Amino acid sequence: MKLHDNYDVGIYCRLSREDVKNGKRDVSLSIENQQAMLEEYVKEQAGWNIYKIYVDDDVTGTTFNRPSFNDMMKDIESGKMSCVITKDLSRLGRNYIEAGRHRELFNEYGVRYIAVHDAHDSINDRNSYNISTPIKEIMNEMYAAEVSLKVRKTKKLMAKQGNFANSQAPFGYQKSPENRHILIKDEEAAKIVIRLFTEYADGTSARMIANRMNCEKIDSPRFYHYAKMGRVNPLSEQKNVWGSATVLQLLRNQVYIGNMVQGKREVVSFKTKKMRTVPLEDWIIVENTHEPIIPRELWDRVHKKLNEKHRVNKTKKDTIGLFAGILKCSDCGSPLAYMRKTFKTTGEKGLYRCSRYNNNGGKACTPHFIYETDVCEFVINDIKQYAVLAANEREKLASRLLSSMKKAQSGETQAIRTKIKEAENRLTVIASTLKSLYEDKCADKLPETVFISLMSDFTKEQTEIEERLPKLHRELNGIQETTGEIDDWLYLISGYMELDTLDRATVTGLIENITVSERTKQYGRNTQEIEIEYKFIRNLLTSKEKEDVV
Repeated sequence: MKLHDNYDVGIYCRLSREDVKNGKRDVSLSIENQQAMLEEYVKEQAGWNIYKIYVDDDVTGTTFNRPSFNDMMKDIESGKMSCVITKDLSRLGRNYIEAGRHRELFNEYGVRYIAVHDAHDSINDRNSYNISTPIKEIMNEMYAAEVSLKVRKTKKLMAKQGNFANSQAPFGYQKSPENRHILIKDEEAAKIVIRLFTEYADGTSARMIANRMNCEKIDSPRFYHYAKMGRVNPLSEQKNVWGSATVLQLLRNQVYIGNMVQGKREVVSFKTKKMRTVPLEDWIIVENTHEPIIPRELWDRVHKKLNEKHRVNKTKKDTIGLFAGILKCSDCGSPLAYMRKTFKTTGEKGLYRCSRYNNNGGKACTPHFIYETDVCEFVINDIKQYAVLAANEREKLASRLLSSMKKAQSGETQAIRTKIKEAENRLTVIASTLKSLYEDKCADKLPETVFISLMSDFTKEQTEIEERLPKLHRELNGIQETTGEIDDWLYLISGYMELDTLDRATVTGLIENITVSERTKQYGRNTQEIEIEYKFIRNLLTSKEKEDVV
């Protein structure tokens, strides 16, 4: 039956991995077949005109954030079409709520919507309510949920069997051409991994290693992956820089000693691409699944250094405090010394006191006394608060941290840029002066001895500036790498939502230092300020700012 109204039609075609039958894609759902069928349908309608064909290939229907679909919605809002056609309701989407909302949006913009194979035509909704449409949309969503569940179960089973089940191989490896579930070395990237481990084991800090990578213009892991594939990097708006957090993340990855580590993150819901971090104890680790890049001896040296980064003093009983080397006095900056003391009522307890006070008495500083249990409680609560925010409000928290970090660094950045500008200007002046000196010597306006002396002085200064400039640029790059470091830190911290107890590795892995104030008495109660400075993000957010993120 032909319809005779005139319409400017937008044809929408979509296909994704979820559109499978018995492990194979339904040929009838191919983009080509969808497009051909819908073009033929439009041609059969008198006066209808195809405005544009929109295609989203390999994009799930559980989300409506799709490139071509978004383009189509912008054209609808601009009044460029009056009708949208899909093969069936599932091509529009497999999210029941969002599908219904977008059908209502079509109505609001006066756009007719037709799903040919489901016999849905929004023009009929004006006179009666078609119950079959929402039922079909619910069934489409259930189908997507079932497929998602099967995929997750399959990936988990593969992971337990030691098969690689992720889309992107870890930096240093690539998928085997014969079997994409097996990892083989990527020799080019593996050399970088070996260099990271070797330099760190030899005493170079993660920050310095990252600066060297940036200075040598070595692609960061994210950028290297897409360059190797010859594909456009979808994260091209991010800077291609290494951060100390990236270096540390690689140094901690067991994949480099031949162990397959998977299941670190999981999808929150099949309707969204949001991920959450899985607790460490639930990771799937299978040993000796592929050729290692790093020898065990080098791995052990690196991890001994990672776990013993802070110099600490032991008690007479050779006991190391959980926060030894981390806690600092807020007034004099000295470390808080760890000791154990026996109390009649509570027994033996760990505590900390200002080391300057311990060594020199009350004229040097005050005790800044604090129990280890009190620090533990405060730190666990603060870490968990960040972990929950990182998991549930990742974008807001990242934005707030980035804003605070840039604000904190603006003065430092400007100072370094000023030094760079002054150095470059001075080099220009020296080059011009050297040229003039040479011309004066050639014109016999300058004695030989004076010429040699002046040339020596200016050349020495020129060399010193040229050696200093790269260092200034590395410092500037180190300050400007904040986005990558924040992302890495959020990924790391989000794994601690269920943290109940602290160990030394967690403390030294997450925290740079903790400052403790002197105790004061207010309204009959002892109060004490504790401030945590985390690695990579320092102490950028106050308690009030963390509350504002929620």
